[in-house]
Amino acid sequence: MASFSSAKETDEPTGQSEPRYSALCERALSYIVERKGAVREDLLIGHVFGNTGSLDMWRPLLRSVLDSDDRVKFRADGHWALRGDGTLDLLPSLLLDQFVAIDVETTGLKPRQQRVIEIALIRYKSGVEIERYESLLNPDRNIPTYIVNLTSITNTHVEEAPRFHEIAERVIEFIGDAMVVGHNVSFDLSFINAELSRADRPELINERLDTMGMSMKLLSGLRKPNLDRVAAQVGLRPRKIHRAGGDAELTAEVAIRLVEEAVRQGITSIDQLKAVSHLVARRPRDDVGRGRSVMDRDWLKEIPRKPGVYLMKDQFGNVIYVGKAKSLRERVSSYYSQPLGYTRKMDGLLESMVKIDTTVVGSEIDALLLEAQLIRRYQPRYNTAMRSFEHYPYIRVDLANPWPRISLAKTRKDDGAAYFGPYRSSSAARRTVDVINGALPLRTCTRSFKNARSYGSPCILLGMGKCLGPCTGQTDRDEYKGIVHDVVQLLDGRDGALYERLWAELESAATNLDFERAGKLRRDLRSVLGLVQNQQRLREAESLHTLLLVLPAPDPACREILMIYHGRVWARFEMKRIAAKEGHVVPPYAMEDEIVSIVPVAVKRRGSTHHQDLVMAGDVRDMDDLAARFDRSAQRYAAAGNTPLDHHMVDENNILNRWLMHHAGHPALIALPTQLEAHQWKHLIAVAQSLTDEELLFNDKPEAANDEFDTADLESDVVIDTVGDLSLSPSI
Repeated sequence: MASFSSAKETDEPTGQSEPRYSALCERALSYIVERKGAVREDLLIGHVFGNTGSLDMWRPLLRSVLDSDDRVKFRADGHWALRGDGTLDLLPSLLLDQFVAIDVETTGLKPRQQRVIEIALIRYKSGVEIERYESLLNPDRNIPTYIVNLTSITNTHVEEAPRFHEIAERVIEFIGDAMVVGHNVSFDLSFINAELSRADRPELINERLDTMGMSMKLLSGLRKPNLDRVAAQVGLRPRKIHRAGGDAELTAEVAIRLVEEAVRQGITSIDQLKAVSHLVARRPRDDVGRGRSVMDRDWLKEIPRKPGVYLMKDQFGNVIYVGKAKSLRERVSSYYSQPLGYTRKMDGLLESMVKIDTTVVGSEIDALLLEAQLIRRYQPRYNTAMRSFEHYPYIRVDLANPWPRISLAKTRKDDGAAYFGPYRSSSAARRTVDVINGALPLRTCTRSFKNARSYGSPCILLGMGKCLGPCTGQTDRDEYKGIVHDVVQLLDGRDGALYERLWAELESAATNLDFERAGKLRRDLRSVLGLVQNQQRLREAESLHTLLLVLPAPDPACREILMIYHGRVWARFEMKRIAAKEGHVVPPYAMEDEIVSIVPVAVKRRGSTHHQDLVMAGDVRDMDDLAARFDRSAQRYAAAGNTPLDHHMVDENNILNRWLMHHAGHPALIALPTQLEAHQWKHLIAVAQSLTDEELLFNDKPEAANDEFDTADLESDVVIDTVGDLSLSPSI
């Protein structure tokens, strides 16, 4: 067996770290013989070392002394025992002759939503490792901070790693039909099978042994069956770092010792062993370990079954979490049955909450937009997405410089440079800049080129052919400007010259069998193409999404109309419903109507002269007035122009335009012509009024940017002083 013994058979104890411990070894051995071949470790420590000091102080020394002696072994039940004549010692290796120990590190706990970042497979035969496969994996997403702290695997480590689909065949081939052993093996296999499913490969259905289940049934006094605790109880040293390779190796050693213990307890067949390893899911008692144990049931009484946002607050009145829901009551109800500490991200949320506030809105898109505003305003500690909007980077092309360079920038400045973004993925933006600078001979230095000191002393990149060397004063300006022009066109999504250049290099590398370089170029292409496509979609949204969006209002007697220009909400109106006109075909420019009054509110954005209309309730009685207000809002937009996208707008812009693209062609999306007269506004308003409840249904669930939200105290006439904010008033 490979579990403990590495010593050779001799008449004397062998493999001892130091000769002076031989007396201790013999003293321990004689006591084990005296106690009929087995003795509890605690008693053995007391006999060998006396009663001075704690047991935990002497335990490591005893194990280091006896581990190297062939004549004894440590059993999983906590006893030191003499090795037998070989008959019983052979049975564990016969039960678990060949197996593959597996372990994975992941970005989270849910296999269908999270990804694998490291995998380890180790093949054992007769207790000896004979083959190993380990690999980091690129999950195509950021690795959460708590995973980095747990595993020390960072985004940089996996940046050049293969995707799972690239190694899927190797994984299937390595495991084959072998018995699979893991600690909570169903967790590891669920992630591997989820990845195999994404790669269009068959799922693994191998027989399996779970060391967690075995430890819970075979070891007495085990409080929490995590791998470190189980390893310590069976006489192994716990791991120092949480990584797949080390975990798989430790799991295999634990499995070997647990099988020995199973044999000692009378298990003689592999079927019995599998039955012992089976984990039985235990449902916690109704009020123990669930949200209902810390949440007041009366909170549900006033929460309606309507769309909106819910805001969780702590004892100091601070907003700690914001959520949105199609049905507020059903969503909040789900927290009562949710296990406490359900995910690491939310651990402590329910225990910290003392109050829930809700705000009802008319539709899901209203809730999504309000969510983004409230997260930005309150920065709740349990919301992770959309909270770091201020750190979204721009890609900056310094066109005002005679020799422009490509770099990242935190903010947009009025300095003559071209700015692209901001991008919600800092790593993707950084990688794109690195790809551009690596593929094109543009300067990366910070010289200003405004005086003579910027010229001369060229850097090593000139000699490597990676820079045209404007510092030498001999570079062709037209050639340099032409390359910069290609970069600008690429980042703006208008031309693919750089993309074609990278693709040509990839084909050349593949032709020359330089697969490592080809793989890197393919990942570079994917990264650049992702940003370019985002830029293209943004431009398409700006050109297509100029429209009126008709939505249900919180008040069933009214409708909301959002005036959207170039993918951004410019004004919000509320209009009374008239049942007689719903479902009728509206003749052009021929209607009179009664509407709810509108009070325009100009919202001045921080750092801008741009104004925005919030149209609220009041008392106006004819459509002419409403049409005139629509017309004035449109004229104000024409005068202000379309301001560049900034950090405060990017999340809402992303949410709204994805939602609009998802529902393209819906009757509630009414296109706006470029120029409109007042009577044409009346016609569009009448079209909005003619829509029925069925025509305002948005059945397909749009892809939300975030599942978490922030709690806010919304009052009438709330104004948020950042670009693109439109807070909802309870009266709307």
